[in-house]
Amino acid sequence: MDLTLKLLRQIDDPALDQAERARLRCRAAKELEDSGSYEAAREAMGELWQRIGERPVVDGLDRQTAAEVLLRAGSLTGWIGSANQVDGAQEAAKDLISESASAFESLGETEKLAEAYVDLAICYWREGALDEARVTLQEVLGRLAGEESEQRPRALLNSAIIEISATRFNDALRLLAEAAPLFDASASHPAKGRFHNVYAAVLKKLAAAEGRKDYIDRALVEYTAASYHFEQAGHTPYRAAVENNIGFLLFIAGRFNEAYEHLDRAHLLFASLKDSVHTGQVDDTRARVLLGQKRNTEAEKVARSAVRTLEKGDEHSVLAEALTTHGVSLARLGRYEEARLTLERAAQAATRAGDNETAGVAGLALIEELGDRLPVEELISLYEHSDQALAGSQNFELLTRLRRSARKVLDAGRARVKESAPPKFVYADKQTADLLRAAHCVASTGSPVLITGETGTGKELIARMIHEWSGRAGQFVAINCASLGGALLESLLFGHRKGSFTNAVQDSIGVVRHAAGGTLFLDEIAELSLADQGKLLRLIENGEAHPIGAPEPEQVNVRIIASTNRDLKGLVAEKRFRDDLLYRLNAFHLDILPLRNRPEDIAALAEHFTKELAEQHNRRVRLRPDAVEAMRGLELKGNVRELRSLIERSILTAADRREITREAVEVLAARQTQQSHASDAWAGCSLEDEVLRYEASLIKLAFENSRGSVTRAARLLGVSHQRLCSMLQGRHKDLLPVKKPAQPRRRSIIKA
Repeated sequence: MDLTLKLLRQIDDPALDQAERARLRCRAAKELEDSGSYEAAREAMGELWQRIGERPVVDGLDRQTAAEVLLRAGSLTGWIGSANQVDGAQEAAKDLISESASAFESLGETEKLAEAYVDLAICYWREGALDEARVTLQEVLGRLAGEESEQRPRALLNSAIIEISATRFNDALRLLAEAAPLFDASASHPAKGRFHNVYAAVLKKLAAAEGRKDYIDRALVEYTAASYHFEQAGHTPYRAAVENNIGFLLFIAGRFNEAYEHLDRAHLLFASLKDSVHTGQVDDTRARVLLGQKRNTEAEKVARSAVRTLEKGDEHSVLAEALTTHGVSLARLGRYEEARLTLERAAQAATRAGDNETAGVAGLALIEELGDRLPVEELISLYEHSDQALAGSQNFELLTRLRRSARKVLDAGRARVKESAPPKFVYADKQTADLLRAAHCVASTGSPVLITGETGTGKELIARMIHEWSGRAGQFVAINCASLGGALLESLLFGHRKGSFTNAVQDSIGVVRHAAGGTLFLDEIAELSLADQGKLLRLIENGEAHPIGAPEPEQVNVRIIASTNRDLKGLVAEKRFRDDLLYRLNAFHLDILPLRNRPEDIAALAEHFTKELAEQHNRRVRLRPDAVEAMRGLELKGNVRELRSLIERSILTAADRREITREAVEVLAARQTQQSHASDAWAGCSLEDEVLRYEASLIKLAFENSRGSVTRAARLLGVSHQRLCSMLQGRHKDLLPVKKPAQPRRRSIIKA
């Protein structure tokens, strides 16, 4: 910082020409940027550049100096835009940096060109475009191969950060190991501080992903080194953040007194900077430590203070974390209604920020703390949302909590007394009648059954009917395989013994044992990994369930019914499904035809749904014969579900005591809107809006198929990554939550 002050004083020297003054401003801005003082760096640029969106003033400057000004303005645009969540900031930053890179390349300035490329990669990283960031940094490292350069360790460090974002932690460790000798040889305390900070972050992530306590100890060593170097460099914001991280890790390790010492230090440092947001985060960490010690009253008070502080800013993700801590403390004090409202607010704040993981954690907290007080339907909904939000997580602790929550939901469902009529399959088509006769014949056997058919054709309903007809005394238990994998599947299916893994605090018998004497329905069987398919095959062939941690497998009598909408034979040919498992499941194969191939069923279902939904919505309407004919002519790719939705919209848009016409059916089927309070099917129709809705549905489908990856979704849609990002930031902002969040952009100092 002394160098920065010296440079700023030199700027006022009247003997300096325009280019010399510009170069001094850029050097001072770079020093401040490296210390994390981005606004101060912007001010140091003076008349050259004042705010995001403005082009730097480079008139009268030589090409080298002009390129330097463009680079500094571009880099600061990226950092300030990320901190303040300014729309379009990263695009603007990339434009300025790319322009500077072109200038440096034409001037033969290899080192400055490498610096510009690293800054460009950081912009891609902030956007979540990890592939582009990775390729850019690889190009830098290729250009610098065999050369001594200050940018090589910087490129390696940022490459490691990208691999952390991609949850490829071991690749990140490899890159850091390659960078370590370069940073050891460096005399720069800020550079060494950043290296040890990133190294600690990788170790912390691995500790969470693999349940390795030794990694926590190693992370503490690295964080301590980072704190020392940031202190030597006078970089107080970074040092304060590291101290908070040390406090959090000491809490995880159960070393509470030491945790408080570091949290006190972090609080003091942030307070000296008048940084209320990060002071609030430190209070949130302190509240978690207090909860860990069961000092719930103190925890609630500190957490409440943290929430009040963070409410004044616009950091929704960080606020959501503090709200979750406060909600848990309220629940443990018996203030259940307040706890529920607070945790629901936490989930909403996290969703607004696009932070799926924090939203999932808030949902888990609701199940864990208030599960005994919530209806089963709400518990199921909470679990489904949390499971979806945490689908990409590799955090061992979170997956363990998710597994416990699943068991809690299953237990709640079994405890509820069900007073429902036997399942009924509405049909009139001869092909369906033949299918049901075959299913009835199959029911009396104990062999596995494979049910295939498109989404929405009624595969689970057929499975339930087979169970009812079988007369088996046990329960019908349904599991969706798409949401399970690895240890989660093994524990849920087969159970575990107390102490067999971290947080296995009690025995669990698993759903196979719950379904003993009954039927286990495995929906979306094609989504299982090959390893999990092998575990299922042993159950089918040997009738054995081997709980995790048990010395011997246990015999269990359970009937297996599986379903899929995929071509299993094709998957076998692609080596993605085991042929031996297919042979065993295929003992009896029932294929449900698409609804469009069962025209008589469409008529029967239409009459059934019209009567059911008219009663439900208290409407007096009826279907005209031409409306039924119109339904028969539709593709109905969603099958029964789509037909039911169409009829419900037709009922809601029809006037009371009126008929549903052919025109109403055709218009509503063509429209993408879900509007349900119009006086007629055409009401409020806008071609532009309908096209936008169709475009949105395709984008959403692409994200679902690419697991939230922008790059892969763009490829599926046949557009560029940048164009898809522009569409999301422009006319489809409501789809931003379905995009996989770029974890490095989260500013939480706890989860660095």
